[in-house]
This record gives sequence, structure tokens and C-alpha cells, in this order.
Amino acid sequence: MSVSEVIWELKPHTAAKHQILKSYLGAWFPILALKHPRIVYVDGFAGPGEYKDGKPGSPIIALNVAMNHVLANKFKGELVFFFIEIDKARHDNLKEKLQGMNLPDTFKIALECNSFDMCIGEILADISQRGKQLAPSFFFIDPFGVTGFPMSLIENIAKQPRSEALITFNYQPLNQWFLQDPLKHNNLDALFGNDKWKEALKISIPKQKEEFLRKLYQKSLENLGWKVRPFCMINEYNQTQYYLLYATSNPLGMLAMKGAMWKSAPNRDYKYSDLSNPAQPCMFESVYEEQYIKELAESVKIAYRGKSVNKSELWEYLAWHPICLQRHLTQALRILEYNTNPPAILKVENRRKSKTYPEDCAITFAP
Repeated sequence: MSVSEVIWELKPHTAAKHQILKSYLGAWFPILALKHPRIVYVDGFAGPGEYKDGKPGSPIIALNVAMNHVLANKFKGELVFFFIEIDKARHDNLKEKLQGMNLPDTFKIALECNSFDMCIGEILADISQRGKQLAPSFFFIDPFGVTGFPMSLIENIAKQPRSEALITFNYQPLNQWFLQDPLKHNNLDALFGNDKWKEALKISIPKQKEEFLRKLYQKSLENLGWKVRPFCMINEYNQTQYYLLYATSNPLGMLAMKGAMWKSAPNRDYKYSDLSNPAQPCMFESVYEEQYIKELAESVKIAYRGKSVNKSELWEYLAWHPICLQRHLTQALRILEYNTNPPAILKVENRRKSKTYPEDCAITFAP
């Protein structure tokens, strides 16, 4: 895709990314609508709003999800959508798409033809000066390259206590165009927030270099106080195109995002490839998932040995688990109570039916 194009073809890995976004927002909007009168969605590199095949771009996807979620008719607060696109032609195309939508009065749309770092930098500086905080906010940061979202800006976003982000870490352009060009190294300093990336120049094995740089960027985000879940996108040449990194401090958000990413990974390994065959049967349900549940059961037994805990504490434990999802917890608890000898769960309080673990239950684990 030429960066000068206004509208371009939708690649399979981009469609997978949009499916992750759609699935996640389908959970995110209702969760926050129950508790907050104002919610903010920011698309920092919004694009033209459509593709050559007529499929919607990320701004339209977000609006459609918000209009169709189960609480849409009941939500009396304000949903703020902030779309930022620096390219004038793309901005104008998106503006036209937005004008053709019949949006609820509770939706407030801000569309800026400017850079993401300048717009958000000014907003955050103003908020900080006034001693205020952002409403709960989701930042979708999906650039073409590695510039325009320096770690200093991401740090200021992370300082907002109810913020989270889904960030595209564009490994391929970083590796092809930035690593070997000393004139671009200052861009990498800004991206990572330090110059530790220079160690990658000494790594000759491609996969090791890729892993080093992804982990370094992930660590930079984690140092801001976030937990991070990566997802790998592979192009039609079987090369890593980019990583999606979801960053949050909200365990419910992490559970929702893991579920969304899981759906877009044909082999349930937090990875999508343009070479994937959608007709190929996935062995995950019958093989890998059973093993993941057993491993979760063992880790829960070790973590809570001799303790009595409410189920809410187990949800938070599960949220930060690198793989397992919400539906795995019940199955893991059943293993511990009914299929472990001796039983690793001694008592479940506030339960009305055996082999269930209601939200208000308390679970006592064996010493």
C-alpha cells in the first residue's frame, strides 16, 4: 500500500485486527456504560474510514459497535469519539463517511486533521494543568510506521488512571528502514523511550532480534504501570508484519481483550497469519485447551493453597494469566474440587448448585 493512497485494499491481517477491535469494543462499551457517565474512544491514526472493497475502517467499526451494543438504548451518558487523521484527503473522506451516519444524540464526534502526538499531547497537558483526569478512555494507536506516538506521549496517557491502549508495533518497517539508518535512530529512541534497542544491532539471528525488540517495547509499556498482552500478525510472505500490544491496568479489560484476540487466532496461539487456511480444522478445542485448563488448575492450587478467597480475586488472577480465558476458570475449579485426590478445594460458600461457582461465592483451598 502506498502511503499516498486515500483508500486501499483490506489485507487479511488488517481484517483480523479489526475483528479483535470489534470483539473487544463489544465488551468494553457495555462494561463502562454501567458505571460511568462519560466514555472516550480515541483513534489516533483514523484513516479514510473505508477500504476499496467497501469494508468499514476502524472509526466506522467503533461507531457501529457502540450503536449496536446491548446497553445502547439505556445509556444516558456521553460517548466521545475522537478521530485523528493527519492526511487531508483521508480526513476529508472520513468526514464524508461520518456525515452519512445517523448517530445517537449521546455520541459526540471530534474529527481532527492533525498529528496524533500533537493533538493528544495538547489535550493531556491542558488536563494536567487544570488538575483534572480523563474519563475512561480507550486509545487505538494504529500507525503505518514507528513515528508519531513517542513513549513520552504514551507515558502521559498511562498516567490517566482509567486509560488503556491497543498499539500497533510495526516491526517490519522498523527492521527494514530504521535499524540500519543512523539518521532515523532518534526516532527509535523516541519510540522505545530509551536507546536500549541498539542492542538489536548486534543480533544476527532474525527471530532473536525480533523477539528482543518486541519484548523491549512491551517492557517499556509495562514500566508505565500497565499489564500487556501481545498478538502477532504475519503477512502473506510468512514474515511478522507487526504486533498488537494491548496495555491496561483493568483486569476486566484484559479478560475481554484476551477473549477477542483468541477468536482471531486460528490456532489459539495469539497469532494470526495471512497464510492461515480458514477451512482447516483447529485441533485446539480437543487438545490444547484441555492442557491449558489443567495448567490453570495447578497454578490456582499453588497460588491459593490454604486460603479462602472470593471469586472476584480469582477473576483478577485469571486476567493476568498469559493464556487462559474466563470460561476456563470454572473447569479448572471443578478439576480441583472433584478430580484431584485429595480435593484441593475444601468448601464453596454461597453456592446453590453443585459444580457451580457463582460470582458471590467464597472458595476455601486445602493447605
